[in-house]
Order: sequence, then structure tokens, then C-alpha cells
Amino acid sequence: MALTVGTFNLNNLFDRWNFEGAVDVLANGTGSVPATYTFDDEHRRRLQLDGNGKLLTAKKPEDTNRVAERLLAPDVDVWIVQEVENVDVLREFNRDHLNGAYQHVMVIDGNDSTRFIDIGLLSRRPIGGVTSYQRTFHPDVPDRPIFSRDLVEAEILDDRGRRILTVFGTHLKSKYVDFKVPDQAAAEAAAQLLRTQQAETIVRIMASRMSTRQRYLLCGDMNDTPDSPALVAYEKAGLVSALTAPTEVGTVQTTVELPASPAWTSTFKESGQPRTFDLIDQIWLSPALAPRLTGSFIGRRRKLARDGTDHDPAWISLDL
Repeated sequence: MALTVGTFNLNNLFDRWNFEGAVDVLANGTGSVPATYTFDDEHRRRLQLDGNGKLLTAKKPEDTNRVAERLLAPDVDVWIVQEVENVDVLREFNRDHLNGAYQHVMVIDGNDSTRFIDIGLLSRRPIGGVTSYQRTFHPDVPDRPIFSRDLVEAEILDDRGRRILTVFGTHLKSKYVDFKVPDQAAAEAAAQLLRTQQAETIVRIMASRMSTRQRYLLCGDMNDTPDSPALVAYEKAGLVSALTAPTEVGTVQTTVELPASPAWTSTFKESGQPRTFDLIDQIWLSPALAPRLTGSFIGRRRKLARDGTDHDPAWISLDL
């Protein structure tokens, strides 16, 4: 059986009307939030601010359309997607922008109380059991759940309801540090430590759930490179990176010199620094699944800065 599985950060796929909420930020002294609203349905009039008091808004229609084009182009069977607000918006996205291409849609609300971004799943194959590990703790951090978003486990089934693959999807702590933080270095170190603890917890969970003989994979936005100190737990656990030599699909329209290796899904240009190209969207295979890999791919953006999202989708083909 051939199966394709991918990961794609959709970049703030929010519900146009899902803005219910934290207006107490204004009462606490925050300045006004200027906005203009046009409501076609008075019964769906809901407003929401993020954890920093910023009004949440939907993606621009042209960006949403472009993300949909990029997602549909590879004809992937199963997508793990990041930065989705809720299951309703993913269902709407599937219905209105993907032409209902995916019969099975899943999102579980996770721990992100600042940006409200969750992990979702789009699948043409039936989905079996789905488990969220958002209430998991790391022994060094016993006072709060270790995942700032979530780790989700999902069973992919054949037409007879038999499990053919287990997929773990996640979105680790970002490297972003607010410029208003007084000690930038300390904040960056804290973020790296959290990513490290999250990766360690993922490995521990997978070891408790899976045997070395089972076929499973881990994918998502890791917010770090595969060889980073934060993600060293993956290779130590025997996982195999599926994207060491991916095939590029599409071409970036730019005059900027691109890296020789196509193994990158994100690029960033810090002021006064050279542009970086990093593989932060990753797919890791269990030892039993690795021999089943028949191809790995990255769908290349058209515009270097962003193309509906600032991530490129990555996917693999498997012979199961």
C-alpha cells in the first residue's frame, strides 16, 4: 500500500469571526484597539484578542487561497498541520478552499492561550484513535504542562479499519523572543531549554506507546534544526530523519543565492546578518518504518519572504 504523509505550518489559520474574549485587557490600561467590522450574520458577532491584547484577524483571502493551492498540489494522503485555531476553521478551510478533498478532519484544542494555535490533521484515510498529550509534565518542570501547544497521536487506518501507521504531530516552542524582554540571552536560553524538554518528553511518550517493531513517525514544526542540541533526543532514540536529501518541487523566484542543500523549509533575514535557511519542519521515522521510505519532498515557495505562509510543506511517500 502506498501512502503519502506531510507536515505544513499554515501560519495563523484563524476563524474570521472567532474573536470572543479578552477585552479585559483594555480595562487594564491597554490603549484602544482600532477596527472596522462588517457582519453579515448578527448571531456570529464575536471578538477576541490574543494574549498580548492584539485583535485576532483572519488571513487575507489571497493568502488563504495560496496556502490551499500549496497544500493541494502534492496530492498528499495525510497532512499534519500547525497554527490552526480550531476544528471549525479547518473544516471550513477543507470545504471552501480544498473542495472537500479530505474526508477526515481533526483538531484538538491545545495549551496555547496566547495565539490560540493548535495542531490539526487532514486525511483521506480513516482515522482511528486520537490522543492529546497536552496534560503531560516533564520531571524538571512539575508545575505546568510541558507542551506550549500539544503533542497529538493519531492512528491511520486501512479500509477495513486496521491500523497501518501511527502519526505523532507537534509544534515545539518558538525561538522568538519579544524585543521588550530585558534579558534577551536569558529568554533565548529558556526557550531552547523548553524545546529540549519537549523533545525529551516526546521521545519518552513514543517509547511508552510504541515498540521498535512498529511503524510510526513524528512530524511537525520543531522550531529548530535536526542537528540542534534541543533535538538531540530524536537521533538518540533511533529515529531517522526522512528529509536529509529531499526532492524540491517548484522553484523560488528570487535573485538571492539559495543554499546548495534543498533541506530547508524556513528562511529568515535578521538585520545586519546573512539570511539563514533552516529545516525546522521535519519528519522522523521509526526504525521499522525507515526502510519503507520511497521518497521525500519539499514544496518550494514562489516568493522568498512568504507565500501564503512563511513555511514550505514537506512530505514523504511510503510503501506499507
